[in-house]
Amino acid sequence: MQDSEQSPRHGDPDLWFGEDTRPILRKDAARNRRRILQAARAIADRGKPLQLNVVAHRANVGVATVYRHFPTPEALTEALAADRLALLIREVEAAPPTVHGLRRFLSAALAVFVRDHTLTSALVNPVTDTVQDQRHRLLDGLTRLLTGLGPAVSPALAPSDIVLILCGVGFALRHSPGHLDPAVRDRYLKVLLVGLLSGPACRGSTCDGRRADARE
Repeated sequence: MQDSEQSPRHGDPDLWFGEDTRPILRKDAARNRRRILQAARAIADRGKPLQLNVVAHRANVGVATVYRHFPTPEALTEALAADRLALLIREVEAAPPTVHGLRRFLSAALAVFVRDHTLTSALVNPVTDTVQDQRHRLLDGLTRLLTGLGPAVSPALAPSDIVLILCGVGFALRHSPGHLDPAVRDRYLKVLLVGLLSGPACRGSTCDGRRADARE
C-alpha cells in the first residue's frame, strides 16, 4: 500500500489507517516493537524481571518508545507469553480425549513451561484482553479433555486446577538441576500423570492407560 493511501491517526504517530480503515503500524514502529520484544525475551529467558527502562536500553530505543507500545511490565510480559499460549491452545485442541492425549498435552506443556518464565504470571492473573481470551480457550480445551477421560480423572479436579498445577510444576522444573534434560522433564511428567489420573477408574492398578504411560 502506498503512503498516499494512508493517513496518520490523530494523537498516535505510530498508527496509520489504510483504505480499509484497519490500523497499520508504521514500519519504524513495527521494527521498534520487534526489537523491544526480542530484548524482553532475552531478559525474561534469564529469569529476570522485566523493567521497561532496562528493556529500552537493551533494545536501543527510548524509554518512551517502550511505554508507547507496552504501558506496563505486565503488558510486555503478556505480549511475550501470547505466542507460547497459542502453542498450548493448539496442543490441547488437537489432543484426543484419552490418557494418551492427556499425556501428549502435558508433555508439550512442560516443554514450554520449562523454557518460558512469562507464562505463570500471564495465566494466573491475565491483564490484557488477548491473554484473557487465550486463557479461556485453554480452559475450554482442558474441559473437553477432562470430560472425555471421565472417571479416570479425579472429579475434584477442574480445568483451572490443571493450569495452576502446570504453573507450579513448571516453576519447580525450571529450578531442578538438569531441567533441560528430557529425562528430567519425563520424571516430572510421570508424577504429574499419576496424580491427575486418580479417579475411580484408576484406583489401585486398574488404570491400564496410566500404567502404560508411566512405563514410557
